Amino acid sequence: MKSTAENCMLIATVIATGVFAAAITVPGGVDDKGGKPNYLGKTSWFSVFTISDATAFISSATSILIFLSILLSRYAENDFYKSLPLKLICGLVALFCSITSMMVAFASAFFITYHHYASDLVPGFVSIFASFPALIFLFLQSSLWSDLMHSTVCCRKLFKPSKKMLYALEN
Repeated sequence: MKSTAENCMLIATVIATGVFAAAITVPGGVDDKGGKPNYLGKTSWFSVFTISDATAFISSATSILIFLSILLSRYAENDFYKSLPLKLICGLVALFCSITSMMVAFASAFFITYHHYASDLVPGFVSIFASFPALIFLFLQSSLWSDLMHSTVCCRKLFKPSKKMLYALEN
C-alpha cells in the first residue's frame, strides 16, 4: 500500500505541476494592455478550459494530501481494516478526477488553439484520443479498486469477533 501511495502521489504531483503551468499560460495568451486572456468571452471552450483546469489542480492537490496522509499514518491494526483502504480509495478517485479533468482541459485548449479549421474534425479527433489515458487508468486500476472495495466494505466483519456464542460454559 505504501508503494502504491508513493507512486500515485508522484503522478498527482506531476499533474498538479502541469495544470498549474497551463493555468498561468492560458491558450491564446493574454492582452498586453489589460492583462485579460485573449479568448475570454469569445468562445465557450475557454470556460470549459478554465473550469477543467481548476478542477484538475484541486483534485490533484487533494489526492496528494490523501496519499501523504497514508504515508504519514501510524499503521495501527485498526487502520489496515478501514482507514487506510478508504484513504487509498479516496485518493484514487481524486487522482482519476484529476486525470480526467486534465484531459478535458487539454481537449478544450486544443479546440481554442485550432478553432480556425473549417470543421471541428481535427480537434474532435484529437479530443477523442485525449480520453484514452483516463480510460486506460480506469481499466488498469479496476482490479485494485474492486479488491479495496471488497476488503473494506464487504469483509469488514470477517475479522471482528462475534458477540454470539455457539455454546455457553456453565460453572
